[in-house]
Amino acid sequence: MKNQFAITCFCSLLCSLATFAEPTTIQSSALTQEVIPHRVLSGTLQNVSKKTKTIFRHLVVADGANSLQIQFGRTKLPEGTMLRMTSLLDGAVQHHRAETLKQWQLKSAWFNGSIVIVELIAEPNTQSTHVSIQSITTLHNSDEDRTICGSTDDRVLSYSDRCARAIPIGCTAWIIDDANHTFLTAGHCSSNGVSDIQTVEFNVPLSDASGNIQHPGPEDQYATDSVSFQHGYNGIGDDWGYFGCFPNTETGLTPFQAQGDYYVLSNSAPPVNGQQITITGYGTVSSPVTPTWNQVQKTHTGPYAQQSGTSIAYQTDTSGGNSGSAVLNEDTGEAIGIHTNGGCDSGGGENWGCAIHNSGLQYALANPQGVCIPNIILFDFPNGIPTVTLPNTPFDFQFSVLPGEETPESVQIILTVDGTSSTLTATPLGNDLYSATFPAFNCDEIVSFYITATGDGGTVVNYPSNAPASQMNILVGTLVEEILLEESFGDGIPATWNASGLWNGTSSCSPDGSCDGGGAAYFGTASCNYDNGSQVTGSLTTPSISIATTNGDIVLTYCSSLVTENLSGY
Repeated sequence: MKNQFAITCFCSLLCSLATFAEPTTIQSSALTQEVIPHRVLSGTLQNVSKKTKTIFRHLVVADGANSLQIQFGRTKLPEGTMLRMTSLLDGAVQHHRAETLKQWQLKSAWFNGSIVIVELIAEPNTQSTHVSIQSITTLHNSDEDRTICGSTDDRVLSYSDRCARAIPIGCTAWIIDDANHTFLTAGHCSSNGVSDIQTVEFNVPLSDASGNIQHPGPEDQYATDSVSFQHGYNGIGDDWGYFGCFPNTETGLTPFQAQGDYYVLSNSAPPVNGQQITITGYGTVSSPVTPTWNQVQKTHTGPYAQQSGTSIAYQTDTSGGNSGSAVLNEDTGEAIGIHTNGGCDSGGGENWGCAIHNSGLQYALANPQGVCIPNIILFDFPNGIPTVTLPNTPFDFQFSVLPGEETPESVQIILTVDGTSSTLTATPLGNDLYSATFPAFNCDEIVSFYITATGDGGTVVNYPSNAPASQMNILVGTLVEEILLEESFGDGIPATWNASGLWNGTSSCSPDGSCDGGGAAYFGTASCNYDNGSQVTGSLTTPSISIATTNGDIVLTYCSSLVTENLSGY
């Protein structure tokens, strides 16, 4: 954490706020980045076949990394081509087309683990393409000051849908009630724009046992819009940031569309009158709190302590990483400010924030930039979006199209079946509600659609917002569970599997735990001993599994047990 003594603010408030004499610290977390050169060129490639195929594959490895992000170089992705990145640790996947790669500043999402497969996929007869990889970025924790009010950290795990982790700076951001439901954070978290906050993450998992942060899947990560950033950073009371994000690469949804919740902003921070203040964010932890809580979402409520001008104080527990959190007035349920500074210690004290009525912040909210500029037309789905239908069964789909900057004049659905597109009429039902009748589909037809609306100013708006690149998909058929491959190794390693090293099939070296019993694939000697005095590597590979005719989710389940020599490398 970087110490900053608020000298300017102290001098200006000396007469009216004599109790503000303790040094305070800004509360971004102590994440540090390491950039590792990793230069790869695919050369010029083209798919001239009649099938979609992978035309380039590369394994990105960052030895010892807990997570990584890939920095691409000059990469050409013409229509019909895309990048697919897959973590070998947890199977998380992100796809990039030309537009999304640009939105992500030529970067990937963050992936857990140290190995990611990068693939270039091309549809038949697409234009020539090429991929360039420049480097790998990893994140590391550093020591962090604590600003807990008293001797005990009273924060508990929380699961607010409207609160996000901002990286790589290591701060908190939150969805607000502006027209596009974009974000507020602290100014010192966002003064360098996308260099500070390149990604916001929701549904953040627990950190590992050493406190290293773990990332949600790419479906819960959003790239920030560099044009949208506005901020003020001039000490306590003038420390705010306002920005927005692009739709998700995997879902096509904005953060608000995916999360469905936001903070309501108060007009101003009120005088102190016994209110309780809640701070929710992604703060660091120290012993005796478990390291798995490090920089994951936690919350605490404490008394509102001071309000003077645009500076507010409260006795609510925070730590590095909480900077940018909403200061929530529990009496009204409204956000009255942005948490920025820690001032508490084991003897008490107060933590500090910037009041919502800061004039610079209010000016920015009234003059949004980039993706924060109000949507022209808004969409809503009170009964949900269809994802599955039975064969030979027409159905009606109702949805809302609401006025934003413009009033909708025409609404249509663009339907694509097996690559052929057509237009469905959307009939207005009143009160901004529309209905469209989908025709009957045959089993196994590939069906997708998006909504397009034209406003009275002539602007065309689609849902998903990046349609037709992203569309909503409908599975046709009756979903039946099918086992594609099942193996218990009761008769050893099957001949169709490929085993090397010390892999054996055995029923006498079964792992501990609640596996189903019987056989197991065991990496060790026939006498159930894995310590043979030398370093041995090996692999166990299944036969090819055909998924060409499989729809729906593919689920892999397995039972495993790992016994090591208690070495730090494990």
